[in-house]
Amino acid sequence: MHAGTSNFLKAFPIKFAILIATFISLLLVGCSDEAPGAKVPAFKAPDSKAAAKSGAPGGKGPGGPGGRGNKTFAVEGYIAEFHKPSGSFQTMATLEALNRVELSAAANGRLVNLYAKDGASVQKGSLLAKIDDSELKAQLKQAESSLHLAQQKMERTKGLVEKNAATTTDMEAAEASLKSAEASVELIKAQIAKTEVRAPFSGKLGFVNVSVGAWVTTGTSIATLSEVTKLKAKFALPQRYATTLKVGNPITLIDEERAIQKVGKVTALDATISESSRTRQIMVTVDNSKGELIAGGYAKVSVELQSGRTQTIPVPAEALTLDKDGAYIFVVQDGKASMRRVETGLRTPIAVDVISGLNEGDTVITSGLISIRQGSSVRIREIRNNTDYEVD
Repeated sequence: MHAGTSNFLKAFPIKFAILIATFISLLLVGCSDEAPGAKVPAFKAPDSKAAAKSGAPGGKGPGGPGGRGNKTFAVEGYIAEFHKPSGSFQTMATLEALNRVELSAAANGRLVNLYAKDGASVQKGSLLAKIDDSELKAQLKQAESSLHLAQQKMERTKGLVEKNAATTTDMEAAEASLKSAEASVELIKAQIAKTEVRAPFSGKLGFVNVSVGAWVTTGTSIATLSEVTKLKAKFALPQRYATTLKVGNPITLIDEERAIQKVGKVTALDATISESSRTRQIMVTVDNSKGELIAGGYAKVSVELQSGRTQTIPVPAEALTLDKDGAYIFVVQDGKASMRRVETGLRTPIAVDVISGLNEGDTVITSGLISIRQGSSVRIREIRNNTDYEVD
């Protein structure tokens, strides 16, 4: 009895394992849709036509490479509108005297006469200051005396040569002495002229900086003379307007603080555009015979720009793409992205003027351009405000 029981216990684990395996096999067969003993069909790779129809990778169906043809991109759009050029451009200009000079002494000496008065109007050539020239006048008398002797010697030598009593060398020496004496006189006269300070043009004096009796040296300031019956105004015109003005064009200048408005004319345009500011300097001359404007002040400048400007369509700068063939943008057409080649004009950091290639009313795509290709399906999720992109 004990030996039989022992043998049963040893064989029990093997029998139990066989029973569990049989139960699991029956359970799997019962859950299968296929009838017991049915054959499983072998895997068959889809042919190229099936792959194309399904848009699988590698197919050449509507999706193109990568099978993304059925994907619709949500993008931002911008409605193209013509930008009407601004009627005028306004900026500030500095008013300057038509001519202005710092009158200064051209010689060393004591100031013996001062005719200049603070703020006085003077005529061209008026004597304004006189430096002591007594020493120079004495030198001039001496030089003139030497000149008179040289002239007499020249006349005597000339007569002797005619009588063959003097040689050609004597004649040449007399001529040299005469020329030297004349030069001495001219030099001293020039030095005397430097002791006078005269007005180089008609104008108005500023404050006088010296007094009678003062010792002045070359370069000592006497006063400032300005021609203010006409003023010139200088202002900077942005590069995009650089060719809209010509010499002779009328320009309106306004002193807003004193409600004064004057019309001047363009008299000069700088030959180049500044590389730092990308502006062109313009000079305007305005009549100021009544003294209404003051040199050194400022005025608002109004520049009429209506003529000569092309009507354009401004678009956001990020909508524009460049390649080896030029610039292009994408527009929405029948729910698809359509590429347009465009010609561009003026540009700012945020906007570009499109001259041709774009029609008013077109919806320009402004986002998602990295993923979009010709013919891509697109959906407008937002329309941008067009007033933010005018190129002024």
